[in-house]
Amino acid sequence: MMPVFKKTSQLFMLACSVSILSACTLFFGNTTEIKILWADWEPARALEKISKEFEAETGIKVKIIRKSWEGAFTEAAFTEFRNHDDNFDIIIGDSQWLGLGVVGGHYLELTNWIQNNVPVSEIIPAALKGYCEFPQGSARYWAVPCEADAMGWVYRKDLFEDSIHQKKFVAFLLKNQINLFPLEPPKTWEQLRWIAAYFKDSSPGFVGVAMPTSRKYDLATMSFEQILWAFGGEFGDYSKNRVTIQSPEAVEALQYFKDLLQATTPAGRNMGLGEVMAQFISGRAAMASTFFAFFPTISNPSANPDYFDKVGYFNSPSHKGSDGVTRKGVSLGGQGMSINAHISEKRQLIAKQYLSWFSKQETQRKWAVQGGISANRVVLTSSTFLSAAPYHSLYEEAFSTMSDFWSNPEYEDLLQVTQREICKVIQQDTPPLEAVQAIQSDHTRILAEKRWKIK
Repeated sequence: MMPVFKKTSQLFMLACSVSILSACTLFFGNTTEIKILWADWEPARALEKISKEFEAETGIKVKIIRKSWEGAFTEAAFTEFRNHDDNFDIIIGDSQWLGLGVVGGHYLELTNWIQNNVPVSEIIPAALKGYCEFPQGSARYWAVPCEADAMGWVYRKDLFEDSIHQKKFVAFLLKNQINLFPLEPPKTWEQLRWIAAYFKDSSPGFVGVAMPTSRKYDLATMSFEQILWAFGGEFGDYSKNRVTIQSPEAVEALQYFKDLLQATTPAGRNMGLGEVMAQFISGRAAMASTFFAFFPTISNPSANPDYFDKVGYFNSPSHKGSDGVTRKGVSLGGQGMSINAHISEKRQLIAKQYLSWFSKQETQRKWAVQGGISANRVVLTSSTFLSAAPYHSLYEEAFSTMSDFWSNPEYEDLLQVTQREICKVIQQDTPPLEAVQAIQSDHTRILAEKRWKIK
């Protein structure tokens, strides 16, 4: 039997909860709507599904406004910033926008609120740092993690496991005087390069590798930086705004990137995310690098009817540098949920209610079931999650080694320079040393010219 004092206490708490809910209903009304801006992709549709439960619990409607990744999403967010508009309550902004949103006064600070309303101890540190914290190391937070994403790799298991290909691969390595290694998911970038080269030579019209290499937004940079970090290079010291990309390691990494793309087609040197997916799903590529968020599509029989059950997955490989140190780098993708600082206090309270609900472990489990990528460590390491999809076992390792591009207010100018110079190397044969020197010079100038402070 329940003790009387415990039962009385619980009844009191229940009465308080009902009173609070009634007060919220009076304050917010029954027709309140939260408007959330995000990209038009599967995770946004998954968010729409689980948000129905928030609507059922609170009576507050949730509308996800989806915009194309090909410019419309960025333009909608930046127009909101420029005009100090209040069209959206929550902006699920790209990780690189964080500094711009904070310094411009567009994101509401959540530092004190988040400690009492979000299970911070359960969040993967890299996600908390990459999606929520600005400046880095400040322990000031402006978002909660939404889609924890990173770049990974897919490959055709049926080709790798084919006995004829395995024999021909050995002959290919011997012909090129390369130490033998098995035809399996590569452990090093050097192995990946030779596997890609083999499959490029194996059949006309077939490519060994497909990667995002487009001049648009950050695609070529995202593909390159996973190589940069593995080779020991860095863009800079983000906490001190100091540029350090001009190094032998960065030059070597960019030369490797250029050489690797010999295993694709000329069109593969200026390829968008959709084109990478199309090339792999059509069966014209042995390996492809893309974001984890697209893995559910690749494994979906409806979207990939010919090869969905023939796909394997692996994380970005490692590289042993001239200093003897083996390194691995993973490009951070994904977004955090930030509250628009330009909306009314009433709307901010409702938005906080939604962020708190979304961050709960129970909601995060449902989010993962729908195909979203949770930043909750408990969810990511659960047996249910790990057994739910063949690529789920990759997440914990990937998130422990992922890094990001600059996320300060100058990131857009820094990114345009980086995109320009990388694409000149892979598309126009500019020497890697010349490109790295240009990035170092222009990044240094940009950071010296611009000074900011948080409003």
